[in-house]
Amino acid sequence: MSVASPVLVPSAPSSTSGRKFIAPFCAAGVLTVALALAGAIGAIQKGQPAPRAVMMTAVLMAGVMGLAAVAYLLRFRQHAQPSTTGLAFLCASAISLLAFYFFWVSSYVFFPADILIWSEGDFINDIIKFTVGYPMYSPQANNDSINYVPGAQLLTYFIAWIGGKTGSIPFYRGVQLAYAAVAALLATLCCHRLVRLAAPACRAAQSWLWNIFWYAALLLMATNSITNPFAHNLHADALTEVANLGAFYLLLRYIETRSPRVLAAMAAMCTVGFFIRQNALIWLICYAGFLLFWGKSWKRFGLFTASALAIYGAAIAACFALWGEPFYYWVFYMLSKHHPDPLRSFQHLLDAWTYFAALLLGSAALLRGRNWSVLSGAWLACALVLVSQTYTSGIDWMLNHMGPGTLLAGVWFMAGLASVWSDATESPASPTGLNWIRAGVLTATVALMFSGLGVVRIPLKPIPPDAYRYVHDIEHQFEGLPAKRVLLDLGDWVYWKERAVVGDRTTSIGDRGYTLAGDFSGILARIANKHYARILVRGYHNFDFVYDYFLFPKSTGIRKAMQENYREVGTIRAVEGNPYVKNWAQDPYYFGEITILEPR
Repeated sequence: MSVASPVLVPSAPSSTSGRKFIAPFCAAGVLTVALALAGAIGAIQKGQPAPRAVMMTAVLMAGVMGLAAVAYLLRFRQHAQPSTTGLAFLCASAISLLAFYFFWVSSYVFFPADILIWSEGDFINDIIKFTVGYPMYSPQANNDSINYVPGAQLLTYFIAWIGGKTGSIPFYRGVQLAYAAVAALLATLCCHRLVRLAAPACRAAQSWLWNIFWYAALLLMATNSITNPFAHNLHADALTEVANLGAFYLLLRYIETRSPRVLAAMAAMCTVGFFIRQNALIWLICYAGFLLFWGKSWKRFGLFTASALAIYGAAIAACFALWGEPFYYWVFYMLSKHHPDPLRSFQHLLDAWTYFAALLLGSAALLRGRNWSVLSGAWLACALVLVSQTYTSGIDWMLNHMGPGTLLAGVWFMAGLASVWSDATESPASPTGLNWIRAGVLTATVALMFSGLGVVRIPLKPIPPDAYRYVHDIEHQFEGLPAKRVLLDLGDWVYWKERAVVGDRTTSIGDRGYTLAGDFSGILARIANKHYARILVRGYHNFDFVYDYFLFPKSTGIRKAMQENYREVGTIRAVEGNPYVKNWAQDPYYFGEITILEPR
């Protein structure tokens, strides 16, 4: 049954053809200016105590934010428009916040060890496995695999290989930020399509200011501290955003063109997204539902569904042929053991309420004119993605599963804002003073939303110098021993030089300890046989020892085995954190005290 069919939208007037690449140009400009400002922040803060450094940075950025609006006012004087003045201020504000972010995140990006969060060591371990021809998924007793799919790891390695930086962890993290930048560009292009479909009279897509603001604000959302805190980490989050925004962009293209080639790309995108993160497969449901209820042809619905399932089935069959039963165990069986807690999911909804509000506000602005019926199908697809990601985020206390969905919500909000901006800030029938007041109020409201969206950061570098001492102390414990004979609970930079694939790591074991889905006989046997000449573990005497966590339904027996077969010979002191930065460590556990064990 067809409710409504997509409406073909005419091409933009030829006068705008010269601005075909306005979004990439604006993106490049925003990145250049923001990175230059981040460098300036670093220069003025050098050698300054933290409180003074922050004050000096605030003065610099206040000048930048005011400069854009003042320059416009001085240029046009009595002809200046309130709406343009407010938008210029928002552009400068968003770029300034990006400069804060780049300065802040550089401390993490350039940190040489893959211990910032739990996934980083396994990310590098997968790359090591690929370089030496070791199976990406091996029997669970080896404890050298995790339940992530390998798309992000392999693409990141390929990019580093092209750049000759395969051994650089900072370069790998830089690639993740590049993914976030690409996701923001795709989000900007989605804004173009939404405005074009919903409000053809709106010229925001051809406006330099709107493209600058869209890109800067959407990149901030792609790296926000609420739902995208790991965008710079060795994790699949940033590339997952690219996959989801790419999937939405294809849907909007299909609404405009009904092109069979776009439909074929949609069928392939479902499988591409799956191999970056499994939950991206939801776009198969979104696409099929859209074609069923808003499409024009049952034939296309059937063709798409059959093609998407065939591509997905062929890819899964190839993986089974390559890795066998371990592929099923890690990618499907382990995933099925993660059960979201509905109360935790609801808490995450409350934590990220601003993005749900953004999605609703954007839809209220856009679903009121031309193409509202078919666009409602696109909106429901985004809402389904966000709601499903919110639910699955209840697996743990982290909200990063919601990252792509909240960026989609940001797209709707930014496109909706552009469609109503002129009418909301100016009215020919209103006095000039009232228009300036209206523009000022709306500009201030949007600027204040930045904090609620989690894009404001204190411009201080979080990683303290003592963290580098910590890294050196760990490396010292590997000297004179084959890397394979030393077990470090998390972190693979120490194994890169010898390309050593070492299992028995905390992420693999901790994940299965929660679900009672793991067979730990392998590590228990290796400990009993004193396979490792040295073991370095965090939290050895604490309740949060990941190998035998206090919340596990049943003890793994690993701590007991270590106590019986190994003796303590020393410790590595925990990192002394930055007193001026709250929560400076993304995961403080991996900067904690390390106990050094050797065979009895």
